Amino acid sequence: MNVKTVSIIGGAGRMGRWFSEFFIKEGFDVTVSGRTRDKLDQLKRDLPSVKIAQGNIEAIKDVDMVVISVPPQTFESVVAEIGPWLNPKQVVIDISSLKEIPVKLMHKHIRRCITLGTHPVFGPSAKDYHQNFVLTPTRERERKFAFDFKEWLEERGFNVSIMSPRKHDKLMGAVLGLSHFIGIAVSDTWLNLSLKELKEVGGSSFKLLFQLAENVLHSDPALYAEIQMNLPSSEVVESLFEHNVRRWLKLVKSRDKNRFIVEMERLRKAFDVSA
Repeated sequence: MNVKTVSIIGGAGRMGRWFSEFFIKEGFDVTVSGRTRDKLDQLKRDLPSVKIAQGNIEAIKDVDMVVISVPPQTFESVVAEIGPWLNPKQVVIDISSLKEIPVKLMHKHIRRCITLGTHPVFGPSAKDYHQNFVLTPTRERERKFAFDFKEWLEERGFNVSIMSPRKHDKLMGAVLGLSHFIGIAVSDTWLNLSLKELKEVGGSSFKLLFQLAENVLHSDPALYAEIQMNLPSSEVVESLFEHNVRRWLKLVKSRDKNRFIVEMERLRKAFDVSA
């Protein structure tokens, strides 16, 4: 991958900061821009080698790759702002959780250089590079860069998949949408109980569920709302989940122990789980 200099728009946000640290560790010159001066100043204190730009246009000058790490509600305004100032040799990638909408917006506003939709399927608390990473090229030049980028990422330990933006968003309905939905619903359910006492007596299964709920609640509600409302597959998967919750609850309410065992054994077999 012929990239030595990187600009991160939104580089002082949580994921932007993660990628600022990542590219610096990999030996890149990193420039960042952002809306919050205090966060940029703190980033500079923590990462002295990072360059702080006065704005997005300044940030993208003389860099090989631009990474867009901004909230969904500001994404189009950012790509529209930088589009006319990009040169044909640059590459622009976005790291948002949705892919169909951002890819279309990049194609609309950025005409002179390669763009690539990407999704690092992990949060800013990730401690290593053994994480899933999805690339969603749609054009020939994008595909060529995507395969080079894939090889580079895999050399650093990432598990990289290449697929269409539509397929990505369909899969994310279950990967993100359902996981977030369960975390939110579980948290809301626990509000009616004594969470302090539950934590005092909870075992390993409870702790795993609590970790999911806690991770969801630590995230940006606006981002999670965007994921839920803009992934059509989320509603489909969550409706299926609702159907299965009602079916399993019916078994519990009817005290149908034998049927419960049969159904659970079916799942164990399907997931190849043995006692």
